[in-house]
Formats: sequence, C-alpha cells, structure tokens
Amino acid sequence: MVINPKNTCLVLDLDDTLYKEYDYQTSGLKYIEEQVFKLYNVNLKGQLLRLREQKVQDIFLELTKILNIPPSTKASFLAMYRYHRPDIKLSTDTKKFLKSVLSDFKQVVILTDGRAVSQRLKLESLGLMKIPVFISEEWNSVKPDNKRFVTIMEKYNTCTQFYYIADNPSKDFIAPNALGWHSICLNGSHYNIHSQNISRVSKEYLPDHYVNSLNDIYTC
Repeated sequence: MVINPKNTCLVLDLDDTLYKEYDYQTSGLKYIEEQVFKLYNVNLKGQLLRLREQKVQDIFLELTKILNIPPSTKASFLAMYRYHRPDIKLSTDTKKFLKSVLSDFKQVVILTDGRAVSQRLKLESLGLMKIPVFISEEWNSVKPDNKRFVTIMEKYNTCTQFYYIADNPSKDFIAPNALGWHSICLNGSHYNIHSQNISRVSKEYLPDHYVNSLNDIYTC
C-alpha cells in the first residue's frame, strides 16, 4: 500500500530511529568523565567509553571502584548521566526527512519510551521540541501498552491512516499492529542499543515493512 501523507498521522520513535542512542551514551559518559575531573581531580582519559566497548554491565558501579568511593554514590553518577544536556545531532538525511514529512503529512508525532526530562533534553538538543511528543513516564505507560497509541488515534481522529516508525521488533509494533496501524521498522546497525534479531519474536510483534532509510517510507 502506498502511503497517502495528506490523510496520515505519522508517529515516530526517537531513540535509534531519529538519532543513534549510541551517540547519547557517548555524550553522557564523556560528561561524567568531565565532572569526575572537576569534582575528584581524576582524569579518566576515556576509560568509561572503553568500559562500554568491553561491555561492562554496570559502568557507574565500576566508576565507584575506580574512585574508591562507596557503591551508593553510583546513584549520583546515574542521575548526572540521565539529566545532562546531550551533545547529539540529527544526521543530514534525518533533517531532510523531517523537513519533508512535516510539510507533507497531516500530522507528525513522536512516541518514545523513557524518562520525561531525559527525553525532552534529547528533543531540545535535536531541535524537535515543536513536534508533539508522548513520553512513557508522562503517561505511566510503556510499550507494548497501547494507551498512548489509542490517545493519538482519538486526538488526531481526522487522519484516516496511522503509521509508526521504530526500531525494536520485541516491543515497538505489537500495539500499533493490533490497532490496525501500518508499522515500519528502520533497519539499524550493530550500534543499535536493542537487538533487531527476530528469530524468537512472535509474528504479531513484527512490523509490516522494513526500510533502510527513513525516506523509504514513501514507497511503503
């Protein structure tokens, strides 16, 4: 089915869809290293980034060991990470895509899971604050719960089609699929935070379409 933008509400995921969450992690870990230098006079020289590449499960707990401070201080570093102003940017292709869809589609919305302040700081850094956003913490509803999807259908009820673009087949698409939406998965890379392996994913969770580029949605 070819998408008809003028009658369509296009709903977009945020992390690993409009930008790479890996870049957010990089921004946050660099920020923590800067703060550690200011507060403890310890130059980590990229050690936290190396811990990530080594797939250390709890980087901030490891940081407390490096600094020889109580494990309970991990919570403070985690809060600093979550509420830092991230150094992230939209790619050139994503900027072009957003310019097109904001002009072409009847409605464009962002639906994302995450903490309210953290997600809004991301949106601010990306220049996306003018797009309506439905954040899980603000709705007490995380995917695959359908609460926000239903609300979007009710709020933008003059639209005859609803499309959701996201990246995680394990939770992103089951709710919109059940509501009769068109679902599209953006193929990612090994840098994606969530696996796109669908070998153990039930059929009802799977998207209708896969695309390699956001601009490919026009042919779905």
